[in-house]
Amino acid sequence: MSFYKYPFPSLFKRIINQKASPAKHLIALRESKQYRQENQAVVVQGLKTIRELRDQGIKINSLIVTAKKEPKEAEEVKFPANSVLENPDSFPAKKYYLTDVDLTRRILGTASRPGRHEVYAEVALLKHTFEPQERMLVLDKVNDPGNLGTIVRTAKGLGWKSGIITSGTCDLYNDKAIRASRAMSITWPHTIVSITGLLDFLKKHNITPIVADMLPKNDDSQKVWSPDYGHSNVKDVEPGSGIWFWNFQGERLNIPEKVALVLSCEHNGVDEALDHVTRVSIPLASNVESLNVASAGSIIMAEMNRLLRQRVRTT
Repeated sequence: MSFYKYPFPSLFKRIINQKASPAKHLIALRESKQYRQENQAVVVQGLKTIRELRDQGIKINSLIVTAKKEPKEAEEVKFPANSVLENPDSFPAKKYYLTDVDLTRRILGTASRPGRHEVYAEVALLKHTFEPQERMLVLDKVNDPGNLGTIVRTAKGLGWKSGIITSGTCDLYNDKAIRASRAMSITWPHTIVSITGLLDFLKKHNITPIVADMLPKNDDSQKVWSPDYGHSNVKDVEPGSGIWFWNFQGERLNIPEKVALVLSCEHNGVDEALDHVTRVSIPLASNVESLNVASAGSIIMAEMNRLLRQRVRTT
């Protein structure tokens, strides 16, 4: 007796298990930073994300569809898998594969929570050309990939178009960072600079660094300044009053034309190489010790945008 089988397009080759070369390659791309760098490729998940990358000119090395091995009816292959199987020409790729859900979970990792009809791809990395911008981020020792991805996504959304990554920050192409950024970490232009060479690098490009830091709680005499409220002592600054600047080291109090906002992991603190750099802080209620770097960075970027717009209107 013969049974009807859903006719997968011959273009799609089935990967049987994780020992197969294509599977080992995809797993290595997810797990190894060095392997990603050597191959200049990453794995991304989701039809919408793949479509957006395709529309931005990102090359698809391989496109993979999750589907059971021997479906008896077409209805057993659901969206988004069926959409790709029916229209593979919409996603030009060098190779096309099929995997079942168990292999998909092994390739993408269980934290990715892939569906039974998942679509994912290996895409080529862009070669970024660094161009100094009026607003830039410096990410120093941000070692949580979820925070990192969230920061990059927020930066792109708020118009902070490029960044500098120090050697202590986790990989922008880590799978968790890619998921948190909705793959925007792939298309966000950035360059890597050592923390010891950061100030010279910024000076060369006429960019003023400002370090995000907590307000000094044990120094009531510390002078702080806000473009909205002027000068004050730190003990008199209230939550909800915007962002405040301090540690000026005798420098002129103003909002610079080109600014590099330095964000560091709260646990590691600010590197001593930046001791003499102006600080920017968010006043918090007394029962809130700190915000995580993604939350703080989002608030400061939005406030800096507002202050920079005010600066342009008054000059």
